[in-house]
Amino acid sequence: MSKDPIHLRSVLEQLLKDFGTPEIKVVTSVVDQWQEIVGVDLAKKVSAVAVSGSELIVQVDDPAWASQISWLEKQLLDKIESLVGEEKITSIRVRTTIK
Repeated sequence: MSKDPIHLRSVLEQLLKDFGTPEIKVVTSVVDQWQEIVGVDLAKKVSAVAVSGSELIVQVDDPAWASQISWLEKQLLDKIESLVGEEKITSIRVRTTIK
């Protein structure tokens, strides 16, 4: 067994790869640039919260916004693809938080 230090980032990258999740830089790019992807107004209502496999999970506090995301899914995926590359994020799932 090697006693050389293991970089946490490389361990996390391998773990994400094992779960079929895109690289950390893909996930952070989408979350960090969410406002640019969806626009200022929509970003106030819809938050990118996680990536599971190739699925982006977003959270809304009103079911009406879930419907809106459903209508915009193709357009949002196109913007995400232009940001992070093809086949990284292929679908969007909406979670509704009830207040």
